[in-house]
Amino acid sequence: MTRKNDPFDWERVENKESWLIPCEESYYYADKWKREGIRSVLDLGCGLGRHALLFAQSGFKVTGVDISQVAVDSLKSLSREKGVDILCKCADMSSLPFADSAFGAVFAMHSAGHTDSKGMKILMQEIRRVLKPGGTVFMTLCSKETYSYTQGSLPRVDENTLIKTTPPEEGVMHYFADRENIEELFKDFELTKVRHIDDCFYDGRWKNEKHYFIEARCVKADIKPDYSKILGSTVRGSIDRPKGTEHPRIKGLIYHVNYGYVDGVFAGDGAEQDIYYLGEDKPVKSFEGKVIAVYHRLNDNEDKWIVAKDGCRFTKEQILEIICFQERFFDGELYMAGEEDA
Repeated sequence: MTRKNDPFDWERVENKESWLIPCEESYYYADKWKREGIRSVLDLGCGLGRHALLFAQSGFKVTGVDISQVAVDSLKSLSREKGVDILCKCADMSSLPFADSAFGAVFAMHSAGHTDSKGMKILMQEIRRVLKPGGTVFMTLCSKETYSYTQGSLPRVDENTLIKTTPPEEGVMHYFADRENIEELFKDFELTKVRHIDDCFYDGRWKNEKHYFIEARCVKADIKPDYSKILGSTVRGSIDRPKGTEHPRIKGLIYHVNYGYVDGVFAGDGAEQDIYYLGEDKPVKSFEGKVIAVYHRLNDNEDKWIVAKDGCRFTKEQILEIICFQERFFDGELYMAGEEDA
């Protein structure tokens, strides 16, 4: 069984401003991934959001995830302040709330190794699951050549994992790797670059802080979701957010279309399946119609069905424009009958 990790205690961090300065590698990968045509980035263990903000300001569709609600709330606030759209999720890295093949790149600077040996294997499976075929992961891992591993006295969870005992990382696990560990962890990836860096002097003193800087490519088949049994089916249900009403949690977000759910059908988030009901210009309380499209949210764990009133027809472009008021916060693909993807 994997040991549950404690979150980084951001409440006890002094000089939070220093934690908002992006690392050197983030500038490099923002430029590199843009040149490679990568569109979506998952900032894994985003903290206060220093890298998520940089990637968003560089034009990427960014999702930030962290186990700390304090960190996630901070990033939400900062993204509004900076005027960029970043989807922020509080979740454990071992169970990411995203669709398969959701992201073009995963960025994990000093965050992926906050687990034990079993947790690292699970995390690598999750990273591979949420990466698109051919997508890229960049992560750092502590090196077993670091002083705290070779000569320190920190409590040991397993042969690769130690626990920090001082705030703000008190109770936080750190996984330490060598070449053998890396090759095993990335056996289902294609390693493209591995650097072994010694931060031997910083903060005014000599240290022995070594990390592996790892870049790898996701190798897997490109499998598209199958909505053939859904598209064209007739469904009925309730409208709980009629056209013209305000979102219950997001002030100023007005529904441009009737929005509700299918009775008795449950989605990936455990709630009844959400739908956009098109073709009715006035607010309604219920609906019946055909599913003409599915908006497959990538950086989320649920899809949105597009239901049209009987006799109404819509093009892909029209649908995307109608639902943009809410779906602009997410990254996704629209699937319609007879088409493989959008």
